[in-house]
Amino acid sequence: MLLVKRIFNSLLEVSIGLGVGVGSLLATLPVWAAPSPVFDSIIEEIQTSATGPVRLPAAVPADVEFSPMFDNNSGAPVVRLRAVTDSEGTTTFGVIIMSAPEPTDWPPQNPNDHGLTVVELDEGLQGYAYGDNTIAGLQWVQDGRLYMLNINEQLLSLDDAIAMANSMIGESPITTSPQ
Repeated sequence: MLLVKRIFNSLLEVSIGLGVGVGSLLATLPVWAAPSPVFDSIIEEIQTSATGPVRLPAAVPADVEFSPMFDNNSGAPVVRLRAVTDSEGTTTFGVIIMSAPEPTDWPPQNPNDHGLTVVELDEGLQGYAYGDNTIAGLQWVQDGRLYMLNINEQLLSLDDAIAMANSMIGESPITTSPQ
């Protein structure tokens, strides 16, 4: 009986050890999130007509109702989230997301002299924040592209912008589909 109890305890320890080990392994695997559902209506348009890669946030503040728009009119892909401000559907600027090729003079020299604050972002990236109590934003370079996220400070905070930027950083870029 003592031998059976010892074998049972040994098997139990191994099982628990394997369970914890596998559980720890699964906990460290990356989770690929999709862009926030607010962008669903423009994803296909981005895939077919963007002039460069587009990263969209996986997380968008839920306390503001947004309506997405996409265009390439400026020669760079631009995503706008118009904020619905009343029951009649009136909209105003909420968020603008752009990407462009990395500038040759990146990173900014003497950022404090230009009203920029250095912000540490996810994946070891360094961003630059700015704001004037009306519009705030962040800029960072990732994979050879400059990403810009501007927000209406009457609706969102710089902390909201940083959270959105970090959720963009973890996203795979959307690129045009091969024709």
